[in-house]
Amino acid sequence: MPYIEAKYNEFVVSKRPTDRRPSGTLKVFLAAVSCLAIAVSATISVPNATAGDGSEKRASEPDWQRLDKALTMAKDSGKLIIVNFYTDWCPNCRRMNEKTYRDDGVLKQLSKSFIPVKLNAESSQTLIIEGQAVTEYQVALVFQVNSYPTTWFLSSDGRPLIPVRGYYGPDLFAPMLRFVEGGWYEKMDFDMYMEREKKK
Repeated sequence: MPYIEAKYNEFVVSKRPTDRRPSGTLKVFLAAVSCLAIAVSATISVPNATAGDGSEKRASEPDWQRLDKALTMAKDSGKLIIVNFYTDWCPNCRRMNEKTYRDDGVLKQLSKSFIPVKLNAESSQTLIIEGQAVTEYQVALVFQVNSYPTTWFLSSDGRPLIPVRGYYGPDLFAPMLRFVEGGWYEKMDFDMYMEREKKK
C-alpha cells in the first residue's frame, strides 16, 4: 500500500509501508502549499464545496468537517483525521458516499476514532491552515491526489499517514479503518492485515 513521506518540502511516493514512519508535518505541508500558491493561478473557477457547514448533513452520514477545523479538533481530541478527496463528476465518489460512508459499521468506527473531512479536489474554497489561506484544490495538489476517490489518513497532529486510492465498499473499508486506527500500516500491508483478520 503506498504512502507519501514528506522530506525536504517534497512528497516522495513509495509502493508500500516500510519500518520507517512518514516524517512529514503540517509545517512541511504548508511550505509546499506556499510554493504551489505562487505557481497556481489565483483565478481558478471551480464550484465551491459545502462540507462541514452542517446544512446538508443527513442522519446517516459522517459529520463532515472542513480540513482547517478538523486539524484543530484533532489536536484537542487526539483523534485521527480521514480526508475524503472527491470531485463532483466522479461516479465512484458518489457510490462511496452513498454506500460506504452510510454503512452503520463504518459510521460507528468513524465516530469512535476519526474526524471525517470531505474535500473537493477541484474546489477554490479557501481554508485557513496555520494562518495561511489555501484552496481545497491546492491541498489536493500537495497530497498528489490524481484519482478519485482518494482517502488520506492523517495523525492527530496533521502528519500524513497513508493514502487509499479508489472505491472501497463497507466490507473492506471498515477493516481499513481498524488497520489505520491500530497502527497496523506500520507493520504490514493491508492484504496481510486482512489475512490476519480471517484467522481470528
